[in-house]
Amino acid sequence: MIALWHRIPFKYQLIGAFAIITLLAMIAVYSFASLEIQNRFGEFVDRADLMRARQIRDVLTVYYHHNGSWQGIEQLANPHVEGADRFLEAPFALADRDGKVIISTDDRLIGRNLSESDLSKGLPIRAQGERVGTVFIGAPKRGLNPVEKQFLDSVQVSTLWAGGLALILSVGLGFLLVRRMARPLSELRVAAEKISQGKLESRVNVTSDDELGLLGQTFNQMTDSLQRSENLRRQMVMDVAHELRTPLMVQQSHLELLLDKVAEPTPQQLETIYEQNLLLGRLVKDLQVLAVAESGELKIERASVSLKETLESIAEHVRPAIAEKEISLHVSIPENLPTLCVDRQRIEQVLLNLLDNARRHTPQGSAIELHAELQDKQVQISVLDQGPGILPEELPYLFERFYRADQSRSRQSGGFGLGLAIAKHLVEAHGGRIWAEASAPGQGAVFRFTLPI
Repeated sequence: MIALWHRIPFKYQLIGAFAIITLLAMIAVYSFASLEIQNRFGEFVDRADLMRARQIRDVLTVYYHHNGSWQGIEQLANPHVEGADRFLEAPFALADRDGKVIISTDDRLIGRNLSESDLSKGLPIRAQGERVGTVFIGAPKRGLNPVEKQFLDSVQVSTLWAGGLALILSVGLGFLLVRRMARPLSELRVAAEKISQGKLESRVNVTSDDELGLLGQTFNQMTDSLQRSENLRRQMVMDVAHELRTPLMVQQSHLELLLDKVAEPTPQQLETIYEQNLLLGRLVKDLQVLAVAESGELKIERASVSLKETLESIAEHVRPAIAEKEISLHVSIPENLPTLCVDRQRIEQVLLNLLDNARRHTPQGSAIELHAELQDKQVQISVLDQGPGILPEELPYLFERFYRADQSRSRQSGGFGLGLAIAKHLVEAHGGRIWAEASAPGQGAVFRFTLPI
């Protein structure tokens, strides 16, 4: 049964579930309402009987006081006697002081002796403080009369009709609601099938802000991310091929000259081939680090490190290369920098990437600044240069692989475009954050990153 249910389209499963729930609810409501109506109607009938019984008791009390006995009382039940109609409006019975029924609209009760339990359900008629009779409306233990039963049956039938109509309306409204819900789900399924076929441009129309609308928005965001990742993957393949092509072609051309004996090996040629091999090795190493970082498998070997000593060591290491371009390096490191539990080699790699990036973009005769600042529960490190600066529209892409803010730069002057991407992963692996700040053209660039204490 369950397997058969699962074969039914989801839309009809919802409609069926909605109908079943509505039907069960209607059955519960009908059962409760029917029981409540019977109880309330029974109470109403009992109160009406009590009122009639009191009226009849008053008449019978006057009769007994006037006659001193019940002799001739049966005349009051004769339809031809004046005033008898008030007794004939509903079934009634009268028992004498001994509990014997002496008059009743039901001839089968006349002469029957009633028990004390039966007598307690009637209204006593008293004379001089003694009970001389008991009157019952509807007779002892009577059920509903035909009119009352017909009324109660009609109410129950009307309730059934109302419940059936409510069920039909509920199922109809449920069908419309389910169809509205199923339409975006169907569109989502079709779009997912297209994406599975590689059509990453597929999107769904979002027309509401409810859960289905949020699902559609999330699906579109996921598709955007997939398409962007695919574009980055393709771009990466193209960029890697492009980066590999030039050093390989340079090596190939020099080697062909040597193999064809067009030229004799010279130190300059060998140095050129060696430099191109270094470029290839650096590219492969950077790609390897980036791939490991993006896969979440980057190993961070933490140890207690003096951040002040690390910054000063890196500054002295890069100072000669910076000085070759006649650029000055200004270092501002407070004395109270704490000891951090970090991977020193990884943090040095981040600093080297940022300082090398600043060196390449800083013009001759200007300066680079390296600052450290102790903040609340973190240390902020900043690298500032006096280069061309960063435009606001470039900020979202600076830390993507192979991205160069100045596309006209070659790999010799602009690097491979992997340093900032690697730095981002290394900083985030330590629980920190790295970012760049936009500036006006010619006002220099600012890169900052934080490390938690």
